[in-house]
Amino acid sequence: MNTLVGHGTVFEGHLNVSSSMRVDGKIIGQITCSDSLLVGKTGVVEASVKVKNATIGGRVVGDIEASEVVILEGNSAVIGDVTTKKLIIEEGAVFNGTCHMSDEVPPKAKKVETGRNEQASPPLAMSSEPPRG
Repeated sequence: MNTLVGHGTVFEGHLNVSSSMRVDGKIIGQITCSDSLLVGKTGVVEASVKVKNATIGGRVVGDIEASEVVILEGNSAVIGDVTTKKLIIEEGAVFNGTCHMSDEVPPKAKKVETGRNEQASPPLAMSSEPPRG
């Protein structure tokens, strides 16, 4: 960990960290972290968060955007929306928000028009006769 916000410390504003950081105090504002964010059990984050990985042991009020994984440890709380590839929620964690998984396939795939004249397949023939056996 290159950056530590210790217990009892309050930081307000935009925090831009070029590697990993740990929060045991309180941050209000915005966090951008190029690697991992760890919010300890005493940590409170009231901010929008953009990171590679996030492990939450304390409390986060705000949206989390993680390019890889978000882990909510037992007794943690996240109030806000999460966008990530992987979300792990341990027993005892609280998550009030929505989650968007970035690798998720849309529920209805739309047909892509190619601009070429493609011939449609003929419909299947149906018979009302009973099967012969």
